[in-house]
Amino acid sequence: MKEDQLYLGVAQSADDAVVESRKQAASNFVEGRVCEICNNGWMNDLETEAMEILKLLIAGTVSISCISAVERTIVAKWATKTAYVISYAAPLKKTPDPSQLRYMKDNRGAIPLRVGVFGCQSIATADFRQLQRNHWPHLTNTQPVSPSPPLGTYKIALQFRHLMLLVAHWSGSDSELMLAAGIHIPLWPVRPINIVHHEQLEPLNMSDPMAPLDRFCSTLGVCDANFS
Repeated sequence: MKEDQLYLGVAQSADDAVVESRKQAASNFVEGRVCEICNNGWMNDLETEAMEILKLLIAGTVSISCISAVERTIVAKWATKTAYVISYAAPLKKTPDPSQLRYMKDNRGAIPLRVGVFGCQSIATADFRQLQRNHWPHLTNTQPVSPSPPLGTYKIALQFRHLMLLVAHWSGSDSELMLAAGIHIPLWPVRPINIVHHEQLEPLNMSDPMAPLDRFCSTLGVCDANFS
């Protein structure tokens, strides 16, 4: 991908109107603030550990629903590290709190608390796509005080050919992440039971190459602990 041209854009959430965009070589899409110790240490260790299983998932020759718990944890750690670095390099400038990056650094790539990682495999619309949105289906008994999610909340979705990965954090402590039935495969945390919502969705607009990743990102929801 090094010589490919990446399109980077920032759009308004209300109507998807693009307010900033540029193209650049993929080799120039880097986050220069990563220090040498991290880059050559725990980050490199994650790359090495995840490489072989990622190749199979990206090519679509292995189903993400069939990999082991150990492999899911490896992929989840790699996805979180990669999502954070890409978010800081991207022009949106709505990045995860630095404390979460420091947590990974101090714990050799462990995923920060209350961060969820999810996977899916889809048709390949490109070698690489990334999307960061903050739209959340929210099951709650009371009308939220603010229509916007609480500060510190984010969703970062990545697509590498057939493999889609989603790193998400809802900063409200009284809510849990909620999967969309048939869309999200939980990678982290490992739980015996996950909250799932069922929603009738419109057919994907396959003329839009971002549609599968957008659906994957936008349908992850949150459910309040006291929701009845």
